[in-house]
Amino acid sequence: MKRSLILFLLVMTFAAFFFTACDNKSKSAAPARKIVFGISPFPDTHMPVLGKIKGWYEAEGLDVEFRILGWTEVQEALSSSAANRIDLGINNISSVVATHAKNPSLIYYYGFNTFDSGFALMTRPDGKIKPLQYFLDRGESRADAIRHCAEQLKGKTVVTTSNTDMEQGVAACARKGGLSFEQDVKIIDLNPDDGMTAFISGSGDAYIGGIPHRMKLAEQGMVTVITGVDLGPAPINGIVTTKEFAAANPEALSKILKVWFKIVDYTDKNLDEVAGIMTAELNKNTAARVTPEQFKLFWNNFEHYPATPEEVDTQILSPSGPNYWKACWDDCNYYFFNIRKKIPQPVKPEDAFYMEDAQKKLKKLLTESK
Repeated sequence: MKRSLILFLLVMTFAAFFFTACDNKSKSAAPARKIVFGISPFPDTHMPVLGKIKGWYEAEGLDVEFRILGWTEVQEALSSSAANRIDLGINNISSVVATHAKNPSLIYYYGFNTFDSGFALMTRPDGKIKPLQYFLDRGESRADAIRHCAEQLKGKTVVTTSNTDMEQGVAACARKGGLSFEQDVKIIDLNPDDGMTAFISGSGDAYIGGIPHRMKLAEQGMVTVITGVDLGPAPINGIVTTKEFAAANPEALSKILKVWFKIVDYTDKNLDEVAGIMTAELNKNTAARVTPEQFKLFWNNFEHYPATPEEVDTQILSPSGPNYWKACWDDCNYYFFNIRKKIPQPVKPEDAFYMEDAQKKLKKLLTESK
């Protein structure tokens, strides 16, 4: 009798273990949430790929497919109804303000990468345009030095890319010098690569392009005139998506952001490793040939990556933050409405800025997952 009882208990224990294992297997076998994520082949906007390499999206139950797109193609792919449509992408406030009238469904969901020292007005070392440091060295206050530095754009020609945040930086700089961008500054409109080549060949008095172009020109002895927030409000890269996708997938978006902060934390602690991984990935998709040493210069130097949602609060969401989102939003409205006249009216934040609500959802997810 005793032996029968022991045998019965063993059978029941095995059955319980078997069905629990089957149930767990069934749960783990549930299909992951498929998300198509558009990114561009730049050191900053390519960073989400690290989450896939490390398996962090999969651990959150997400099946993320990355699609490599040109910067301006991200908004087009969000608006597309064809097979090339994406669910979300990395872009900035400028892109949302510029395209809102064409597609009011597009929204700026969350900002996490401030391009606060990225853009730089570059010039030749011939002294015709003096750098900001020249005026600071004369003992001027920073405000006066910025004004006098910016005044030098009067009657000058700048090589840049029109209708982008690069040209927007030129316009913001001109205003700091009390100039009319439309009347006092001439633009040679070329894409960044062609513009850099033209500038090196002698076209224009100054140039603004991306970080790789800035570094290339510095290597050739060109001079940085003014950069970062001295030039104008910092562009803020982050997640852009549609109202429909945000409404239907709040948890998935919060998990995407959770992985993002894991990427930042891991990179901060393992910069050499990540620099090797990401430059290898980048060089599959671009001819820029970024090196690990260049990548390390990009990271938290030319641009900055808040390490936690709390740092995002103090740096981007707070009105006293160094890269307050509203300053960038207002500058974009001014550029596209008043200067370029590309939008019928300024875009209201309540119609396309979802970051404050996204922050609340993210913090709730992080609290629940502890």
